[in-house]
Amino acid sequence: MSQLHARAGVASLVRRLLALSVIGLGGLSVFAVAKATSTSSQQAQPASLLVYPSPGTATITTSTQISFRGRPKDALGDVIVTGSRSGRHEGALHAHSDGKGASFIPSRKFTPGEQVSVRTELTVGGARDGDFKYRVARRPPPAHMGAGDPPGKGSGSVQRYETRPDIVPPAVDVTTREAGREPGFVFLGPKRGRGQDGPMILDDAGNLVWFKAMAGETANDFRVQTYDGKPVLTWWQGYTAGGEGRGEGVIYDQRYKPVRRVRATSGYGADFHEFLITPRNTAYVVIYDAMRRDLTSEGGSRNGILSQAVIQEIDIETGLMLFEWHSFGKVEPSESYSEAPEGDEQWDYMHVNSVAETEDGDLILSSRATRAIYRVDKPTGRVEWRLGGKRSDFKLGPGTKFAMQHDARPHPDGTLTLYDNSATPPVRKHSRALTLVLDPEAGTATLKQALTHPRGLLSATQGSSQRLPNGGMFVGFGSQRWFSEYDSAGKLVYDGHLASGNDSYRAYRFAWSGRPETAPKALITRAGSSVTAKVSWNGATDVARWQLLAGSTEDTLAPVATVPKRDFETTLRAQTTALLVAVRALDANGATLGTSKPAKPKAAS
Repeated sequence: MSQLHARAGVASLVRRLLALSVIGLGGLSVFAVAKATSTSSQQAQPASLLVYPSPGTATITTSTQISFRGRPKDALGDVIVTGSRSGRHEGALHAHSDGKGASFIPSRKFTPGEQVSVRTELTVGGARDGDFKYRVARRPPPAHMGAGDPPGKGSGSVQRYETRPDIVPPAVDVTTREAGREPGFVFLGPKRGRGQDGPMILDDAGNLVWFKAMAGETANDFRVQTYDGKPVLTWWQGYTAGGEGRGEGVIYDQRYKPVRRVRATSGYGADFHEFLITPRNTAYVVIYDAMRRDLTSEGGSRNGILSQAVIQEIDIETGLMLFEWHSFGKVEPSESYSEAPEGDEQWDYMHVNSVAETEDGDLILSSRATRAIYRVDKPTGRVEWRLGGKRSDFKLGPGTKFAMQHDARPHPDGTLTLYDNSATPPVRKHSRALTLVLDPEAGTATLKQALTHPRGLLSATQGSSQRLPNGGMFVGFGSQRWFSEYDSAGKLVYDGHLASGNDSYRAYRFAWSGRPETAPKALITRAGSSVTAKVSWNGATDVARWQLLAGSTEDTLAPVATVPKRDFETTLRAQTTALLVAVRALDANGATLGTSKPAKPKAAS
């Protein structure tokens, strides 16, 4: 039996033995241990609790939350928090929205470098008699995160529309459209090039459907997710510098109205690499946490700056932290392929760039700098296995070795998909979208599929690999600005790219139905008895035809022309001398979706 299989088997056995009474914690299991007695009047013992950050964590912040999971707030009793230098800390317990826990929020900050003691009358996993300790890390001043470049940078083409002069997205060119494509829209977050940055939806032909211009900020990881049982648009929004970011997750509904903004807690800023919503109405965010450490053992300076990965799960409704994992102490800096700098430069030894959940609630993390994918046992935070890197628990079969990878996702069939950059420095000639078959019992990883772009693209940064419902793959080539779809046999059936100078962190295809709260925008002019109307409706997905209405009053408006919807902006013409004109959007069945504000045509210039 392999060591990996043995560890997995022991962990599984322990879970089964402990799971005498299971309290569901939104995908997390907290085990109530029954105390055996010889009497018939057995008393159920209090459920053991899980606490985050985990007891013993040596890198908490000065304003950390302490999250208790496994009991409602009113059953937690007194929580006494004391800093070795700052003394007793008053605070309050705030209930989580699922009623299965609460977060202690101290009323004032802790002192860097001090030890924090927490005393309870609870049975806490990883604690002694319900008591546990933390250490507050010393941190340098936060790195400056600058605003994005202004419009007009680069030389690539842009899109301009008379009805919406306020949006100037980069141009898009779709070069391949063949049978076998998954129905849906394309979701990108263009940035860096000429034109505005922002979340963008395209139809299958590459025509703009929706765009939201960012005011100096960047939008990453733009996609469709489910929140509160409904489809929503989500993205990360904020500022970036040196491959990391500081911002927040954004949720919009089908009418393109903001629903929630999700922020990291405990003084952290959410990084742009992941914003993942769970079926429990919680969200995972990645944090790059810089702290002062002695790095001489790794070839760095005595007062160096180490950047660790922190993963938080946030209760979207309350904004409270439910779960927090720190890489330092779980993944050693010696696993990194990057070298510790000798000066005061920050060392990002992991660079976690994706978070995913397994079916049983564990986490799958992709770490670019260690060239490894980790499975983390969520209750304990322990690394269960490593795939790739310097300490792989799997024997990597032919074609499976990857490097500087992104977007690792487990699937119910036992496969794992990822985007293998293999660049910076180049390890392979081309980046690949991989599907691997993992056998934990045998400790092997075998290649099922490897997809490359016909142009031989090698992505220095970013990238994504999305498995589609029809078995195909939608691939974003990151810094190479191309996005492509392959059918289940690996044939390229769709291909497009952003204008030169742009890129998109990830690229997706999703079904989506959007009905903007705003009315269509129309620009109407008259030349003699001829009326011309240009119309657009940013975000409307179900418009099949546009209808020109004319009349002497709003109550007498009647159709005078109907044309199919074309591109983002459609032009209609008709002969009419009516005083007022408007444009109506119709769906494929002829039902009215929306109407522009009636207006008097302006004289054509």
